[in-house]
Amino acid sequence: MSSADNNRRSFLKTSALAAAALVTKNISAQAFSEKIILANENLILPPRLKSGDVIALTAPAGAIFNDDSIQKATVSFESQGFRVLHGKTLSTRFGYLAGTDSYRGKELNDLFDNTDVKGIVAMRGGYGCARLLNFLDFNKIIHNPKVFSGFSDITVLLHAIYVRTGLITFHGPVGNSTLDGFTMEHFLRIVKDGEALIMQQPSTEPLTVISEGKVEGKLFGGNLSVWSSMIGTGYLPDTTSSILFFEETEEEPYQVDRLLTQLEIIGILARASGIVFGRCSKCEAEKPEESFTIDEVLQQKFGKLTIPVSTGFNFGHIKDKFTFPIGANVIYDTSSSSLELTHACVS
Repeated sequence: MSSADNNRRSFLKTSALAAAALVTKNISAQAFSEKIILANENLILPPRLKSGDVIALTAPAGAIFNDDSIQKATVSFESQGFRVLHGKTLSTRFGYLAGTDSYRGKELNDLFDNTDVKGIVAMRGGYGCARLLNFLDFNKIIHNPKVFSGFSDITVLLHAIYVRTGLITFHGPVGNSTLDGFTMEHFLRIVKDGEALIMQQPSTEPLTVISEGKVEGKLFGGNLSVWSSMIGTGYLPDTTSSILFFEETEEEPYQVDRLLTQLEIIGILARASGIVFGRCSKCEAEKPEESFTIDEVLQQKFGKLTIPVSTGFNFGHIKDKFTFPIGANVIYDTSSSSLELTHACVS
């Protein structure tokens, strides 16, 4: 390792607060190597949610074109004893986005800074979160940690916040998810009850085990195409010896193949301790007779690995989903079809 690399690592390890402050002074994302995990040095657990707390709904990515989804989300959270605050982005449209980049970024900063707000849930994904990164005030976030949940395009924000502040974020429901039963129960067991939950795949929806094993590591991942697009930006942690989870929607098998091939070529798959693949919803080939199936692609890409790998886990773009805390330490066991949190993810 060069002396420059040693100096950079030494500087970054001084404190997450100092790192966050420097980011706000326009230190570029490229200045931070993906080989550096600020969060491993200074892990922050957000305060757990309580009955009566305010949960803010915000739209950091795509515009909300269905107002009924806002009302449904509000009723769902209120039925669990929370109060709900609607961000102005829910009613703002700028093309396919919920307002300009600076507008959406400011709302997210302000919600973290608002001491009355105890939790933040993205209303939807879509596209637009990467456009916010230059507008986020990581200094505000690190001084005001709170539960932040979403999936799909929100994958960008979950990892950026974790890397730059050390705050555990939650790959969990968005406002337009099905917020009852399975999804809400597992979300609240983690962010409200503070349970070191064992997330065991329902026996009615068995996993396909490609390679057996039991391993322990930090949990990173999300939507495959979104996560892959972050490579090289400085907003991903070092995933060596981690447990990676991916899912996808509305991508043909060759597109999933291309994304996994990228991760394979640059060594991300081989450096992981385990891989938990979810489901590819609406990923059928337009011309099936000229294509591999998704299952064939996954077998080709994962079958050559010597680490535990399974497919079919419940998260992401499906009705009933687990909440995966980004940066949490978990035990992954293919024999029991489970991911077990080894610690509470809220304080």
